[in-house]
Amino acid sequence: MADKIKVLHIIKTLSLGGAEVNLLNLSKAVDNDRYEFHVAYSFGGELEPKFKEAGIKLFKYADQDHRVKSLETGWIIFRLVRYIRKNKIQIVHTHTFSAHLWGSMAAKLTGAKIIEHVHDFRYLQPQDFSRRRGFNNQYRFVRQFKNVSDRVVVLTKQNQDFLVQEGIYPVERIREYQNGIPLPGQINRSGNAKPKLIAKFHLRTDALLVLTPIRLAPEKNADLILRIAPEVIRRLPNVMFLIAGDGPLYQQVSDDIKKMGLEENVRLIGYHADIRDLLEGSDIFLLPSFLELHSIAILEGMSSRVPVVVSQEVGCNSEFIDDWRNGVLLDPFKDAGWAHALIKLLEDPQLRLRMGEQGYQTCLKKFNINEVVKKFENLYVELTHF
Repeated sequence: MADKIKVLHIIKTLSLGGAEVNLLNLSKAVDNDRYEFHVAYSFGGELEPKFKEAGIKLFKYADQDHRVKSLETGWIIFRLVRYIRKNKIQIVHTHTFSAHLWGSMAAKLTGAKIIEHVHDFRYLQPQDFSRRRGFNNQYRFVRQFKNVSDRVVVLTKQNQDFLVQEGIYPVERIREYQNGIPLPGQINRSGNAKPKLIAKFHLRTDALLVLTPIRLAPEKNADLILRIAPEVIRRLPNVMFLIAGDGPLYQQVSDDIKKMGLEENVRLIGYHADIRDLLEGSDIFLLPSFLELHSIAILEGMSSRVPVVVSQEVGCNSEFIDDWRNGVLLDPFKDAGWAHALIKLLEDPQLRLRMGEQGYQTCLKKFNINEVVKKFENLYVELTHF
């Protein structure tokens, strides 16, 4: 049997974030007979036990959160270089911006190939990033690392176009691989999932449930939900908006709900690591974000056969959602249309069923992690055989 291709994934933390969940999904789906995954991280988080349970080789290169411009950077690179040489790593696969800066320097010093996997907004026009309520000073360093990576994996065509148009990478070095998820088995859409949610959160027994799993931060646009809710409630008094999440705006959103008198129909239910149980009892998935790349939460909604109502021209949403077939696309900068879409879906159970089924079929064809991981496996082979 040929030797395994050894890949070191470098990430900032193992907390509950999109990049971290995506890495866990890839690590659990990869062919362990042909590839050996190592994961380097700076400090733990909620997902650390899951990586350990999966038997993935872990290396902690720091014990706390460090900035790129800190004195610790030199030591981090040294530790990564030592680990790469000791374990004969052939490919360094980076996942977050700081991790990429450290990992790419370590890879250059050891001769390992570099895959830059972009889960953030480093390759978005700065003006557009600001317009969408984004803020991160680190991204000003991106041009200093121009042409460092052997391959760049992006989640959106918008990112690919930016890289080419700005002369940061030639098109032949770029791959657009969207996220994959483990597809669930039989979804309980007609059983007791909704009654369980109703009992758990003390909702009215005839409630229609609109679920939004979201980090309560400016770029997620939670305030749009509060603005459109009154129109939906006037038409359908039994609608319940469940906002599952935490974040810097939690208290502000909570206060706004009370000020607007929406407590009976809009509930903040806190962060839920696994939203499958929430999805099984929900009628609609709602996410009006200004900023996404490829939301795993949207995929989880679609794979659970829940119709999704999400932002158009945000991340790659418009690349895989066909409006009013497998989901609904709306402008997050305008309130118009959101309430109407929710009312239309909530009043038509058959439409919800059809759209939910189409969403599931989209996930089955495009976002099954077992198929997505093959793209990365082929990329590893490509990089180690030229």
